[in-house]
Amino acid sequence: MNLKTHIMAGFLALHLSTLAGVVHANETNSNHLINFDDVAWQETGLEGAQMAVLWGSDADNSTIYAFRIQPGVEIPPHTHRNDYWGVAVQGNWVHIDAAGHEDISAQGAYAHIRGGELHSDRCAGPEVCINLLDFDGARDIAFPE
Repeated sequence: MNLKTHIMAGFLALHLSTLAGVVHANETNSNHLINFDDVAWQETGLEGAQMAVLWGSDADNSTIYAFRIQPGVEIPPHTHRNDYWGVAVQGNWVHIDAAGHEDISAQGAYAHIRGGELHSDRCAGPEVCINLLDFDGARDIAFPE
């Protein structure tokens, strides 16, 4: 995926949370807008963290994922085989590198994590974090022993 596509995806993601709120305000939306409260969230196996497939296909690695992390929940150090780009659409999503340095990815920014880089994530709150992730290949996660 090229930079222009990522920028456009980021722009779309930044506005999804605003647009999604229209679903409850407008009963005649013809199902064009989907509120994050209405997506099919699945448990990840990590307490306080869920995921959902928003669109795309795992067969061709075009899936766009949403992750919902409760305030205060930290995902332990892990790696992914492939790079990913992530956009926070709600909350204060904290990225923690292998050295312990923390960066907050909130609205107005996006994150790029390279495949194989050890990192962890946390939702700093006060609201639930919702993030959109686009992997450059298959999505996976590995926790070092």
